[in-house]
Amino acid sequence: MSLPAPTVGGGPASMTKADLDRMDGPLIALANQSGGDLRKLMFMFFSFLHRRTDFYVIHHEDDVRDNVPIKMGFKEGDAEKMLLAAFRQFPLRKMPRQGGAGTGTGAGVGGGANTAKQQQQQQQQKQPKMQAAVPPAKAESKAKTVESPAKASAIDKNNEEPKKSAAAEATTSSTTKKKASDEIEEAVSKVRLTEEGKQIPVGNGGSTSRYQWTQTVEEVTVATALPEGTKGKDLDVVIKPSSLSVKMKRPAKEGEEAPTILEGTLSEKIRMDESTWSLEGGVLLLTLEKVVKTWWKTVLEGDDEIDTDMVDSTRHISSYEEQTQGMIRKCLFDQRQERMGLPSSDELLGKKPSIPTLPAGVEYIDKKTLDDADDDDANKEDQGGGNEKEEGS
Repeated sequence: MSLPAPTVGGGPASMTKADLDRMDGPLIALANQSGGDLRKLMFMFFSFLHRRTDFYVIHHEDDVRDNVPIKMGFKEGDAEKMLLAAFRQFPLRKMPRQGGAGTGTGAGVGGGANTAKQQQQQQQQKQPKMQAAVPPAKAESKAKTVESPAKASAIDKNNEEPKKSAAAEATTSSTTKKKASDEIEEAVSKVRLTEEGKQIPVGNGGSTSRYQWTQTVEEVTVATALPEGTKGKDLDVVIKPSSLSVKMKRPAKEGEEAPTILEGTLSEKIRMDESTWSLEGGVLLLTLEKVVKTWWKTVLEGDDEIDTDMVDSTRHISSYEEQTQGMIRKCLFDQRQERMGLPSSDELLGKKPSIPTLPAGVEYIDKKTLDDADDDDANKEDQGGGNEKEEGS
């Protein structure tokens, strides 16, 4: 497998939103396999480039000197340039400050120490006789006693900030998980039904007591709340073409069975290799790739169904291939031009619309052809009526 040679100063590779969305699935699966460790993810990626591509292959110095055209590998340093250029295609995202406004720094600690030294010097000046009478060891101990309150204050302040920050992060995480769980419960409580007792779709999906789901024509997304503190390693997720199972690996209490989060037969078949799962804010997200591009009534058989007649089947233009997008945009432009009484795109470009060929024995019929056919039929009828009169006479 050979990679295209880098072009210095060239733009990034062109990828549409649909391309990026399609690549997210396998990349999320790789991230899950690496346990969220970016070092493992990058090691897997660069190991693949080393084993299966010519990314690490460099040209011989003599070939570079003689400008020998080579289709494989890179000039030494070009691969690194490509890597750096790919990294710089996206801006850095700066995190907000994590510490408080009064977080101690080296200046703060130094300031406290200087203040303590100044106090020590002032006391030495005020009490020269006492200092002289105290043995050296005791004098040193006394100096330490004077200096320690200021240092202790600065150090305690520095130690308190990480503790507060950690406590704030834990509180925020817990609040986020509770909020996610509450949102699912709220969605279930707001379910609206049709006269037939089916759910009115929300996001083209619905809600049950165990999960909330949405769908597009290509995939289904299922969200379900998890017990507080649940991590990916605590879950046993089994995705099969016709079934789904989500269980905890360990029971909450000894002697009990491990709780089941979701389990059942899928209402339609899915592509197992292209379906993924992830944890976000205490919620398990399952993305299931459909085999047949149709609208699902429910995710698991036996659960509440939605009214698929009320599904919003419109698709964003970016979800189509580039060629199809161009045809759609051309049709929309021509329709708008026609409403405004302006020339179509073909007329503006001086092109005549191409007429596709028809099978043998089939011809195009325009208004003139229809008029001529009507005249022929009328003439035949007149001739037939004249013959009948002659026979009767």
